[in-house]
Amino acid sequence: MNRWHTLARCFLFSVACALAACGDSTVAPLDAGVSDAAPRDAASLDGDVSDAGTGDDASVDAGPRGACDAEDAREDFCPASLCDGPSRWYWDGEACGEVTCGACTGADCETGGASSLGACEAAHAACKPQRCRATGGVWEWWAEECGDYRCGLPPPADCLVGAPACNCGTGRRYDAELGCVAEPMCALVDRLPPDLLCMRSGGTWAATCCNSVCGEACNEDCAAMACTCGPLEVFDAVRGCAVGQRCVERTAGETCGDRTRCEGGTLCCQDCGGAGCFGEPTCRPPVCDANPDTDLCGNNRLAP
Repeated sequence: MNRWHTLARCFLFSVACALAACGDSTVAPLDAGVSDAAPRDAASLDGDVSDAGTGDDASVDAGPRGACDAEDAREDFCPASLCDGPSRWYWDGEACGEVTCGACTGADCETGGASSLGACEAAHAACKPQRCRATGGVWEWWAEECGDYRCGLPPPADCLVGAPACNCGTGRRYDAELGCVAEPMCALVDRLPPDLLCMRSGGTWAATCCNSVCGEACNEDCAAMACTCGPLEVFDAVRGCAVGQRCVERTAGETCGDRTRCEGGTLCCQDCGGAGCFGEPTCRPPVCDANPDTDLCGNNRLAP
């Protein structure tokens, strides 16, 4: 469980019940501080939360497949023949990805996909990840939450297995039918000051001029107080130090590893040679070598 969950539970405990209409129409006073309030059951906070942390609309799809399951289609990085066909877009269970010039491998290459990104997204408009993004939310595929965010915070609950979630941001919540919608009750949440929020979420509050991004320190030269968070984190005004989308979705040339993924058309590769591998893994285009002993990262398993 992420280290800021304890803070989130206490911070939203009283407002969570009001948001879910927990049996009493009277809104309880909010405690702006941190208490030892016991976590609530996930099901009582949101009707579309299960032990797996997924919503009841997770398998609804307006597309021709009739489900939001991933299509069995992916790009063949090194096709055996010349690649000269049109690009197609396939649903991977979370988003539509491009397979360029017809270099596709998988059972759904011929029968699935769409001729454009817009057509693919429209066909999967009722899928939860796409509905979240289309209504202004961030689909946190890396999250391990017990339900979707409300007022910028995850639900203060425990569950058996966490799952990806929709973060609609400050002042909003996710609705299973409409996507991200305004939530007036969010105005009742009294935020912690940034210094306490930083330290209670695992960050370091010091005169570093501006907040760190993905573990990188600020390059500005000043003495303003700011928060330094972990290598995959950014400082969020509601959650404090939290994993950020910019930190887990890496582009070509950037370092990669656990909990990150490289942009389309690239792989997370480590330089290898001699006695073993060295250097930080980075996102890079695949190497297509006719030698069967050379992998897609260009490493030859028989190299001395």
